[in-house]
Amino acid sequence: MRKLIIIFALLLIFKNGFSQANNLLLEEIIEQIAEGNENELDYSELYEALYYFAENPINLNKTTKEELRDLYFLNAYQINKLLAHIDKNGKLLSYLELQTIAGFDVQTIQNLLPFISIKTKVNSKQLLANINQYIIIRNQFYLQEQKGYIPDEENKKHYLGNSHRTYFKYQLKNNYLQAGITAEKDAGENFLGPNQPYGFDFYSAHLQVKKIGKIKNFIIGDYQMNFGQGLVMQSGMGFGKSSEVINIQKSGNLIKAHTAAAENLFFRGTAIQIEPLKNLELIAFYSSHKVDANIIDTLDNDELAFSSIQGTGMHRTENELLDKNIILQNHYGVHANYNLNKLNIGGSYYFTKIEGEYTKSIYTYNQFDFSGNTNQNFGLDYQYLYKNMNFFGEVGKSKNGGIAHINGVMLGLDKSLSASLLYRNYEKNYQSEYANAFAERSSQNEKGLYFGLEFTPNHKLKIKGYADNYEFPWLRFGVGAPTKGNDYLLQADYKISRAIKMYVRYKSENKEETIAETSNISGKKKDNFRFHISYKEGENWTFSNRVESTTILLNNEKENGYMFYQDIKYKPLFGKITFSSRYLLFNTSTYDSRIYAYESDVLYGYSIPSYYGKGSKIYFVAKCNIIQNLDFWLRIAKTTYSDREVLKSGWDEIEGNKMTEIKLQIRYKF
Repeated sequence: MRKLIIIFALLLIFKNGFSQANNLLLEEIIEQIAEGNENELDYSELYEALYYFAENPINLNKTTKEELRDLYFLNAYQINKLLAHIDKNGKLLSYLELQTIAGFDVQTIQNLLPFISIKTKVNSKQLLANINQYIIIRNQFYLQEQKGYIPDEENKKHYLGNSHRTYFKYQLKNNYLQAGITAEKDAGENFLGPNQPYGFDFYSAHLQVKKIGKIKNFIIGDYQMNFGQGLVMQSGMGFGKSSEVINIQKSGNLIKAHTAAAENLFFRGTAIQIEPLKNLELIAFYSSHKVDANIIDTLDNDELAFSSIQGTGMHRTENELLDKNIILQNHYGVHANYNLNKLNIGGSYYFTKIEGEYTKSIYTYNQFDFSGNTNQNFGLDYQYLYKNMNFFGEVGKSKNGGIAHINGVMLGLDKSLSASLLYRNYEKNYQSEYANAFAERSSQNEKGLYFGLEFTPNHKLKIKGYADNYEFPWLRFGVGAPTKGNDYLLQADYKISRAIKMYVRYKSENKEETIAETSNISGKKKDNFRFHISYKEGENWTFSNRVESTTILLNNEKENGYMFYQDIKYKPLFGKITFSSRYLLFNTSTYDSRIYAYESDVLYGYSIPSYYGKGSKIYFVAKCNIIQNLDFWLRIAKTTYSDREVLKSGWDEIEGNKMTEIKLQIRYKF
């Protein structure tokens, strides 16, 4: 009865107060996903997918696995249990039924409620009335002048364009149709000049249709694909270890539109997903896409020789423009998936051909990396649901004979206890450009065993943690010997009341690294502690505090770092103006002891900077609904360092100890 009351209360909160509470929830979900990824990934597609479902909730009684996978925070075990419950018991009549399904605790249901519905969807006659369209224009820049924009003695600037980063996006979307155009000019790139006669430096477009007879998904333009567990194909964003310790299974067998401004690791062409027979799905794709490469020579047959494929997407100088869209990549492949009751079996194949002569610099550590012009990858993946156990895995093989495999299980031991176990073994010569499986480092040259556990004794307390032991059987960049390491995380979440919640986290990383002075291998230990609390004052104000510290020990030398911030967020239920602000202090010895923190940003924007050195930061983000369907955002972020007088490096260098970034954005919905 107590749980029923809790779920009912949550239902009232989220179904009646979306505009106030859900933006905070979106930020929390994205931070949970992003915190385990120290690479600078583009999270705009993730934010956009969640925001779309917040405004257009998924009808659980009509949904599919593919649609539920787009929520990211639901794992395959939960999805299968939900669909099995509906198949066995019929349509959901109340949201309260969710708490009877294995794997759905109070926190999961709380996260899910803003994005779901059990109402009937519109029929085909109402299809055109349910189309959502919007246009976004964004501009961002630094107030301080950077070195690359300052004229030299001959009145020439190093960068060809101005210091503004400009972004344009149009999208049309409903449950059956999606189309869009994305365009971007990075800071320093020219716009409508002799080097960019078509305006923006980067354009992306797509047209996608779904759920039309036997055609489940068809797309023309730019897109992403995920197969199995990502050993063969995971071109979209992939997530690894995080505080969501049970969610270790990838959401495979997906075709998604590429809607972000990232200029690499996507396909350009066409892809189709069909269901020719009951329980059988087929995916076929073809892509032909020119990419940036570091050109080193032109051969006698006029072929270009290149040393590497570049992924920065920067075309600010004449030399960078010479490398733009210079090498043609062709890809084609298929994936077949057969569903037999609770067993899913899939097979993958794709072929890669790169025009030009790939003359990669070969060293001892990278001699097993891909360096040819053609490659092909094969994969077999599976998923089997048995009672409260979800088994999954994949094995992949590349053209050169390299093999990689991953196997795991997620277990619902009872209503309060869940566990996950995963073993991976990726040979040093396994090669796949689009592999992005669960790993400490990459889907090559790694073995590891992961164990996660989550205990929820009541609706207020959740304790979770993981242990991951891994090794690198071959050399890696900067480390001249096989090495090993381990990661541990322990976190306790406690909900004091409806208005106050907190968590405490301890994370420890132990990894063997090279000591620069002696080239010897030594264990590097990094300990991280975090305390976070958030509390609401009334219906409009939310406050958050975080204290985080890090300690690194390498070769008997110790360095420390800390970060502290205070957040204030004002989101009235019916007001036209909302804002959030943060004041942050940081002090870390070096880049090694850096600390990451997710920051509020403009809609579909993202900011997850790393803090190192000594200083402070303050930012302010405001949104104003000017008129119906027209919104404006302003973000001002100022960072002040007390341990340096020059910021950034190279041609991005800023003289002084202050750095102020401005973001302006406008969105029109129609």
